[in-house]
Amino acid sequence: MVRMFDAGLQEDRPVVVHDKVWTAANVITFLRFLGLPLFVYLMAVSQAYGIAFLVLVIVGTTDWIDGYVARRFDQVTKLGQVIDPLIDRALLATAGLTMAALGIAPWWVILVIVGRDAFLLFLAYRLFGGNPGIPVSRWGKFATACLLIGVPGFLLGFMDWSGAVLWGWIGWIFTAVGVVTYYIAGFMYARAARVLLAQRRDGVRTGAVRHPDAGASE
Repeated sequence: MVRMFDAGLQEDRPVVVHDKVWTAANVITFLRFLGLPLFVYLMAVSQAYGIAFLVLVIVGTTDWIDGYVARRFDQVTKLGQVIDPLIDRALLATAGLTMAALGIAPWWVILVIVGRDAFLLFLAYRLFGGNPGIPVSRWGKFATACLLIGVPGFLLGFMDWSGAVLWGWIGWIFTAVGVVTYYIAGFMYARAARVLLAQRRDGVRTGAVRHPDAGASE
């Protein structure tokens, strides 16, 4: 059975990672990135909160689409494996910091989310000089999905409409679950990074390096 987070995966053939840049999946990822400055403009300048929320929905849901296209049509690339999760990180940081600056979301919640990502980026560059290539785990994907519902929920709770109170609570619930699982995924990432680092050090001495089987995360 193809699991939810592996939609589009062809079970009868292994995933091949290409060196290509301009694939349909990567174009979708690039278009997702362009939605981030548009969101900031709509929030801070136009104050078009409803349209800004729609942009968040589009950027968040197309994460599934570009992943599906990449797996389904043999378009998994090294570039896509790097930038796709970074877009999710950038989405959460951009949406969270923008809403916190406008008084829509609490600063401490956003800093907890962004701080975790900043620490893992520092860890990756400090230990590996860049992306160590640790695969994304389902813990990380689940946490990201919760945060992509919870953080925009603060915006829906701020807007003047009949469902504002309900969505305010939904935002808090999904954000709380997302933050907890986000840090669990982060711990797993750090553990996998430590295993990979030890294997690379051993590989220098033995001439062989094996990828860790330990769980990793976004």
